[in-house]
Amino acid sequence: MSHSQRIRCMPFGGVGEFGKNMMVYTLGNDAVIVDCGMGFPAPGQHGVDLVIPDISALKTMGLTLHALLLTHGHEDHIGAVPFLLPQLGGIPVYGTPVTLALVQSKLTEHHLKADLRPLSLEDEIPVGPFTVEAIPVTHSIMDAASIVVHTPLGAIVHTGDFRFDPSPVDGRPTPIHRFSRLGDRGVLLLASDSTNATRSGSCPSERSVAPALRQAIGGCKGKVIVTTFASNMFRIQQIIDAAVANGRSVALAGRSLDKNVGITRDLGRLNIPGGSLIDIKQIDALPDRELLIIATGSQGEWRAALARIAQNKFTGLRLGEGDLVIFSSSNIPGNERVIAGLFNHIYRRGARILHAGQAHLHVSGHAQAHELKMMMQLTRPRYFYPVHGEYRNLVEHQSLATAAGIPFERTVMAENGQMVVVDSKKIRRGDSFHAGAVFVDGMSRDELDDLVLRDRRTLADDGIIAVTVVLSRNEGTLLMTPELLARGVLHEDLSDDVLDKATDELAHYLRQQSKENLADLDQVTEDVRVWLRRWCKRHIKRRPMVLPVVVEV
Repeated sequence: MSHSQRIRCMPFGGVGEFGKNMMVYTLGNDAVIVDCGMGFPAPGQHGVDLVIPDISALKTMGLTLHALLLTHGHEDHIGAVPFLLPQLGGIPVYGTPVTLALVQSKLTEHHLKADLRPLSLEDEIPVGPFTVEAIPVTHSIMDAASIVVHTPLGAIVHTGDFRFDPSPVDGRPTPIHRFSRLGDRGVLLLASDSTNATRSGSCPSERSVAPALRQAIGGCKGKVIVTTFASNMFRIQQIIDAAVANGRSVALAGRSLDKNVGITRDLGRLNIPGGSLIDIKQIDALPDRELLIIATGSQGEWRAALARIAQNKFTGLRLGEGDLVIFSSSNIPGNERVIAGLFNHIYRRGARILHAGQAHLHVSGHAQAHELKMMMQLTRPRYFYPVHGEYRNLVEHQSLATAAGIPFERTVMAENGQMVVVDSKKIRRGDSFHAGAVFVDGMSRDELDDLVLRDRRTLADDGIIAVTVVLSRNEGTLLMTPELLARGVLHEDLSDDVLDKATDELAHYLRQQSKENLADLDQVTEDVRVWLRRWCKRHIKRRPMVLPVVVEV
């Protein structure tokens, strides 16, 4: 059989892991890419802001790339676009309105231009030798869609992130009949989201969160702060509705919230009654009982709005007795310890906390087992390929497929860097290819080949400063002046006088911190590192590696 009569699926990210989703589908030498996402660094990858797919292998495959097709606007599906699009030869980028607006915002920040094209939710569009259609699906972000790539061998259904919500907040339910119609025509391959394959049943409707939000807000006599994922405009709509129903005005705390609310309002997708949204700088004019603040930072990110509010570092806003902080979110695995620390700071302010473990304040945006099997039963694919998830999720999803009647030999398990080959007779794993990760320093926009290279580059160019800070465990105070030791930094840049000035200013900064803040060694270590990096950038115009050592006695 000629290579032109087979489909190759090449996962550059998102299969065998959560994040940096990127799939390439080829027919002969013609190809389309579905999604171009980023991931976050693992613990210990210090100085790395983003992780994006390594597409170096793509350049050696001799493919003609016809388009980048985006399923939705979450960071793990669009976050790498500004970094990788220039390497893809200026191919057109297709997406739904909210998705394209979020991509355009990213491109503007990076001073890039691109050929952005609307992805029709009704008609098939020609893309190279393929025809492509998008089917709207419900998810935890507006304008999510499944991508269908029609080929001479049959249709490839790439679900993207989806769920079946019978009563979505925006009144746009998934047109189930379109998936069924595809099944009638014949689906060659279903590549389906495995995120919640380990969870039985179906996910409750997004609307089901509203009563608990309204009740919790109505029972609070002080100010209310609600934190959720900044991209979930359906949840933010319900938070605003609950606030207005309880006579409260709404303020936004967090840059990403401001951006996303602005984008969806401009597109006419967010309904905010006139006068109900106020500037965060105007909250002093309102009594606490008439105020609700939506804040970023549900995962305990130390620079996000909620962390600063919890530590009394947010200008013009203080938590106190009678206030309520609502977590309308889930804990991303691995963040539990950081979130617990955030809880402690909030409780020290005297405020109460209500989270999804205590009330129905959050639902997932991903299909669970019943919904995943429903997708299989609607599309009735000849072959099945579980994607989007760690290995355990893929295995559980494969088991669901066999339970739904898809023969085991018509399913495949293949992670990043492993081709999947499909023809009219079988599905199998093909050749391996390089599909690693590229680390990105978001400040300098440098792509880092790996951490060793980055460390060597930093040490060679700017040297290292070691700083030792000694704290009193009992008193929560600075016991002695910090000690700074510089190596590999030019003497004229960091003379004794300059070093003494840095030492004195760091000591002054630490003495201003509260006992509570100084008791958190991880937080102090990070604060010292960031403070000294910024000081060096400001005063000596260099960025040496900073190695903080914080000792508690």
